Order: sequence, then structure tokens, then C-alpha cells
Amino acid sequence: MAGIRMTGLISGMDTESMVKELVKASSTKVDNVRKEKQMLEWKKEAWQDLNTKIYDLFKNELSALKTNSTYKGKKATVSDESKASVTAKSGAATGTHTVTVKQLASSAYLTGANIKAAGGSYSTYASATNNTSFADMKDADGNSLDLVGKTITIGNGNALGDMEFVLGGEGENGVANLAELNKKLSETEGFKGLKASYENGQIVFSNTSASKAEDGTETGTVFTVESEALGLSGELNFKADEDTGAVTSLTGTTSLGYTKEFTSSDITGGTKLADIGIAVGTSFSVNGKEFVVDDKTTIDGFAAGLSKLGVSASFDAKQGRFYINSVGSGAENDFNITSTSDTAMDILGLGSGSTKIDAKDAVIEYNGVEYTGSTNTFEMNGLSITAKAVSDSPMSIEVASDNGGAYDAVKNFVKKYNELIDEMNKLYDEKKTDYEPLTEEEKSQLSDTQIEKWEEKAKQGLLRRDSTISSLLTSMRSILNSAITVTNEDGTTSQYTLASLGIVTGDYSEKGKLHILGDEDDPAYASQTNKLKQMLEEKPEIFSKVLAGTTENQGIGLKLYNKLSDAMSLKVDRSSAFTFYDNLSMDKEIDDFDDDIEKWEDKLKAMEDKYYDQFAAMEAAMAKMQSQQSYISSLMGM
Repeated sequence: MAGIRMTGLISGMDTESMVKELVKASSTKVDNVRKEKQMLEWKKEAWQDLNTKIYDLFKNELSALKTNSTYKGKKATVSDESKASVTAKSGAATGTHTVTVKQLASSAYLTGANIKAAGGSYSTYASATNNTSFADMKDADGNSLDLVGKTITIGNGNALGDMEFVLGGEGENGVANLAELNKKLSETEGFKGLKASYENGQIVFSNTSASKAEDGTETGTVFTVESEALGLSGELNFKADEDTGAVTSLTGTTSLGYTKEFTSSDITGGTKLADIGIAVGTSFSVNGKEFVVDDKTTIDGFAAGLSKLGVSASFDAKQGRFYINSVGSGAENDFNITSTSDTAMDILGLGSGSTKIDAKDAVIEYNGVEYTGSTNTFEMNGLSITAKAVSDSPMSIEVASDNGGAYDAVKNFVKKYNELIDEMNKLYDEKKTDYEPLTEEEKSQLSDTQIEKWEEKAKQGLLRRDSTISSLLTSMRSILNSAITVTNEDGTTSQYTLASLGIVTGDYSEKGKLHILGDEDDPAYASQTNKLKQMLEEKPEIFSKVLAGTTENQGIGLKLYNKLSDAMSLKVDRSSAFTFYDNLSMDKEIDDFDDDIEKWEDKLKAMEDKYYDQFAAMEAAMAKMQSQQSYISSLMGM
């Protein structure tokens, strides 16, 4: 950052403006280099956009035009589409075929018995809730905790004193469960900020008494809780503090739970297998892959475990049934579920009460030969046959040439090619304007809209008479107007051009645009006979030779494809791959402009410093002269 200069203090001269004028000529040279750089960057952007459009034609429409299979399409129709569908590839044999669907492929399905209707009675150990009676509470082994008559003492550190409650007791101080304790605390002044709950089978007290005054001061009550039976002893502050160890909650050490009785009708996806009589360690196998039950395995967990063994399993809690199916169709995807415990299979409804449908292979008879498969789709002889339903008798399949795809491929190419050369001719012929890139100073005086319009004008004609565009246009027109020699079946040869296929060029003003005679989407030529469709019907075999061809005898499409491929091949230090213009050369030229700009900026800085130094020396001299004049005046009494 340049230092702040205090100039003109003695002379009163606008030194900064004077220096600016003195270096103005050199500054203009820097601006001119910047403008040249900007014009080149805009030119590169214009080429990037055009390059994308040329490559898009090359990769898509031209690629289809030069491919032999484009002109060898086949279509297949089946006599009963409700029983089978058929598609034909280019290699399918033309003519009539037969197919009979004897059996459809299916997956294996197992529907379990309704385990909610089994009528079983069970019990499980559950964590206590706020409504669980203290009298019913047991430990994890099912032993009574004998909490009735035990006490819990709660203090609030105030003059109100402590409150003592009797667990399972009656009267004013008795609390049957945690819900009653919370109710009495909420109704007692001084204890309303304390609340208890259960978390993971342990009682937890929380202090919520904190409040803020208008001045931001935080106040509240400090509670103490003591109960040996519940494993509670400690102080709860209204505000936590790491330094003092103050906390706002207190958790007991005693595990609190109860024995929950339930029946088969209460079973849900969250019910543990161990709670319904399935021993921990029981193993289930699906086609040899094993799943072992542990003390945490639930109904849903069991279904998820089976789903990792090669089947899809789920439990419908409403129906009380397991639904299991193979992940694929066909006999090879059938499954069998076994267990080390027949009782466990029956408890889960997977034993004798279940219903199993075995997987089946699809079976069809094609042209008198029987085939089987794990799916309903068969690939053979260039056909893709999908069985839909069993047929009582053979169905006929008619395979014929499909010229619609070839026609669309040619039409798509013509449309995209015309759009491209319109763009290329526009860029090649567009006249340059007198508008130049704006300097930063000029931009500061214009609005964004004005800048945008100005630059739009300045960008016109950037690719005018561009040699690469000219070369590409000439090459494309030359190839598309060329003739291809085709050897006929009788050994004679014939020459074909695009025109002989019904694809013609317009008048000179269109500069090479193509038209398909008789095409309904081309108003100027729609009324004429569609020769292209006629040729595709009468001589479909010539199209692969004229438009595609082979490596030895290239068709028009292949020639153009190879020409464009060569044009965008990697050229060291000039262009990257897949690029038709010299992008690397442009990048180097832009870097050279950057170097020139940096050099000129250094020169301008040095020039400014020189002028400022000279003005500073002048100011110093004037200051000295002014001082001397004042001294002489004082001597003369002036």
C-alpha cells in the first residue's frame, strides 16, 4: 500500500493532478494492453461456446450417423401382447418366429402364522415409569426392592425446612409413585422448581428454579435430596459451575423396574424374543447362513437379521405375521428357514402354521425349443422376449426392418448441423464495431446495464474471418457434398451422394444448409416426394455403406467424424484434446499480456515516484527560500 503524500503545502500547487497528467500518456499504454488482453479473453470465451456446440454434434448426432447399426434396426411384433412382449436388435433374423409361454418365473414367499393370536402369556422386566408403584418395583433379577416405608428427604435451603416423603405410604407425606411425588412438589411453595423422572431405569431429579432479574442477575433455589433406598444423596444447584462442581441434576444409583405381564396380543416389533420364550443363543439359518438370538434381539431386529441372509423379511404388527420373500425370482433364489429350536419356529409362526410358496423358473418354447430362466426375460437370436402370462398355444413374432430409427438419425443430424453452421457463418461474417473494452475509470461512470450493452457491442465480430472456422466449414461442406462408391450385389458399382438419398442443399444464401426433400418439418421442401423414406424402404442396405461405411471404405458420416476427430486432436503447445481452436496458444498470449501489464505498472510507479520526488524537492527549496526571506525581512525591520 502506497504511503500518504502531503503535497503542495508550500507552493499551493495541485501536485497530484499534475503528476497524473504527466504520466497520462504512459497510463494510456497500460490501458491499451489491458484492452488487448480483454479482447483476447472474450475471443476465447466465444470459441469455448462454439467448441461445445461442435463437439456436441460430433459426440451425438454425427456419432449416430456414422454407426452401421443405426441403419440395421429391426422391429418385432407379437400376436398377443398380453402374453409376451418382444424387442429386436439389429442382428435379429427377419421373418416369422413362434413363442409359447409355459410358466412364469416367480419368487419364493413365506407367510407366517399370526403369533398375536397364539394366546400365550408372558412377563418381562421393564424400566419404571412415573406411574409405576414403588410397591411393585423390582431389580433386574426380579427381586422386590422393598421400597414401601422407605423415605426420601428433600430440602430447599430455606427456612421452610425439609420435606420427608414415605415411599408407598398413605396420607399427607405418602407417595405411591413418582407422579404423586412430582404433584406434591409442584403444589408446595419453595419446591416448585424440582422435578423427578426416570432415565434408563434410574431416578433423576432436575432443578428448574433458575430465573433472571431485569438486571441480568440469575437467581434460584438450591435443593438437597437424600434417599438411601433410591441411591440418592446430593445437592442440586440452580446453575451448573465446573469450578465449584455445582450441578443442576442428580441421578440415583438404584436400578428401578417392574415385572410387566403381557399376552400374545400385546406383541409388537419391539418385543424381545427372550420375553416370548425364545432362548438366548437360539440359531436360525437361511440356506446355510446363520442368525443367532441374543438378549437384546427384538421382533424387528430378528426380521432385519434375516434380511441380511439373502431374503427380504418384515413383521406386520397389525397382522401379527412375518412376511418373507426371496430377493430374486427363479428356483435358484428359493430359500428354506430352519432353526436349532422347533419351538422357536412355532413361537414366531414360521413352523407348521406358516404357508410357503416355492420359487419357480420361467419356461418358454421358442421356435420349438424349450428354454428355462430365473427371470421372465429371455435374450436369444437377437430378440428380447419377456413373458407376461401363460399362453395356451404358440404366438407368432414378426421381425422386420425398422427404418424409422434410421430416418430419425439422419433428420436429427441435419437439424443439428444446420443450427451449427448458422452459428459458425454468423460468427465468421459478423462485422467488428468500433467499441473497445472499457477501462475501470470509464466503468465507474456507467451503470451495470450500460456496461453490459457496451460490452455486447464490443464483443461483436471477435471471430470475423477466423481461419479455423473457415477451415472447418470448408471441410464439412466438402465431405457432405462428396460421392461414395458402393459395390452392388451383382458386382457393379454405383455412386451415391446425399442428394441421391434425398438430402439436398438450399440456395447459395444458406451457405450449405441441408434439407430433406418431403420432410414435414421443413416447410420449403415438405410438398416434394420424400426420397429419403423411399430409399430406406427400397434399398435400406445402401445407407450403412453411404453414410457409415467401413475403415477401408468410409461413408460420408464416418469421413466427417474422422475429419472432426483429427481437427480436435491434441496439438502440443497449441490446443488441448477435444478442442477445435488453439486454446493453449491463447492462454500463453494472455499470460504474455499479464507480464506486459505488470512491467508497465512498475514503470508507471517508478515514474510517479520520480515526479513526486521532484515536486518534494521543489517544495523543500521553496520552504528554505521562504525562511531566508523571513530572516532578511526581520533584519531590515520590515
